[in-house]
Amino acid sequence: MIILGDVRKTINGREVLREISLTVKPGEIHAYLGHNGAGKTTTFRLILGLLVPDLGRVEVLGLNPLRSPGIRARIGYLPEYDLLYPNLSVWDNLRRYALLKGVFDERELRDLLEFFELEEYSKKKVSALSSGTQRRVAMARTFLGSPEVLILDEPTRGLDPEWRLRFKRFLKDYARKNNASVLFSTHILGDVDEVCRKVTIIRKGQVLFSGTLDEFRKSVPAKGVLVKVGELEKALAVLEKAGYTLKPSKGYILVENAEPSEVNELLVGEGVAVEEIKRNEPSLEEVYSIIQNRCVS
Repeated sequence: MIILGDVRKTINGREVLREISLTVKPGEIHAYLGHNGAGKTTTFRLILGLLVPDLGRVEVLGLNPLRSPGIRARIGYLPEYDLLYPNLSVWDNLRRYALLKGVFDERELRDLLEFFELEEYSKKKVSALSSGTQRRVAMARTFLGSPEVLILDEPTRGLDPEWRLRFKRFLKDYARKNNASVLFSTHILGDVDEVCRKVTIIRKGQVLFSGTLDEFRKSVPAKGVLVKVGELEKALAVLEKAGYTLKPSKGYILVENAEPSEVNELLVGEGVAVEEIKRNEPSLEEVYSIIQNRCVS
């Protein structure tokens, strides 16, 4: 578990974090979103015990990471940039990291090489690998020692579509099987939709939103109703007569400023067969943008 309670941090005279609070429970993948410079990396360094908070509480697996530095052996950290040893082989990179962390297990290392399809590169220098392959080396390094807490910064950066999908499936399975707490930062909101259960958004070091993914979606009103009917012309006439503003939308009629129940009742009452009706929910990108643009004091 990760707990931050009313954390403040000032660096070089600038308040980077302003009363940040969040909780990542065991088995949960929690998205931590914000523009560059919002304070995400500072938060990660506090969780890793690399920075001292000015005020507030930082707790990892029930311990203060500053007072219990050994907790780092139970944390897997994937930074945005891989920070590998370029002149060492893939095997030596992973072996050195495992030894430094105190979790070296040759069988586990070989299993990770196999899963991340790195066996053929194990004796090659990292500098000779493509950026996507280097990213897979950094991913394998993150899971050494079966960490109970994962801090992932732009984890799918540089991966091709197949590996992005594979990694997301692996991460969901890993969090469930290991009851791991995962803090997941990304600019790819499709990844959030696929793997995360909760979302915290920060701007200028301040929390703008924190809650479930469903609550995140509902924090911005729906943009009307999408309805699919068999008798298109008749449906348009009925809805226009009732005063609704209508737009075509990929095989649907978009009825602005309406609720599904009222549109359905109106159409059915006029003898129009409704094949499908649903709210026109804003995309995650639209919700994120609206929340980010709300005024912050």
